[in-house]
Amino acid sequence: MQPPATLKKPFNPLKMVRARINSNDFRIQQDALEDAHNDFNWTGVEIKKAILKLNDRYYFDNKLKNHYYNTKPHEIYPAENTFIDYYRAHNLLDGESVYTHFYIREHRTTVIINSFKELHHVPED
Repeated sequence: MQPPATLKKPFNPLKMVRARINSNDFRIQQDALEDAHNDFNWTGVEIKKAILKLNDRYYFDNKLKNHYYNTKPHEIYPAENTFIDYYRAHNLLDGESVYTHFYIREHRTTVIINSFKELHHVPED
């Protein structure tokens, strides 16, 4: 079932996210690092590779090939016009299926990766 408030494109275009990640303008939150290590035995290097492989095609059009899932306002920074983009990607890197979300605060450049875990640990909407 499709979430009712889902947008078909991310708030933060992946072209911009990739450029910032490639210029090392990103931060991986500790929880995301721990989950990636526990679920995949991955470090920040693999997280970076996986984020760079994401596509922004709408997940519900083809759940096995598409990755962009949803966008929601950030609960801590709603006045800043900050939105979190959610992705679900099957067989993204090394055969692993990944759930991640990240954001860029308004008037800042750093991509904040605040979740990165195995997709099968996340319930389907």
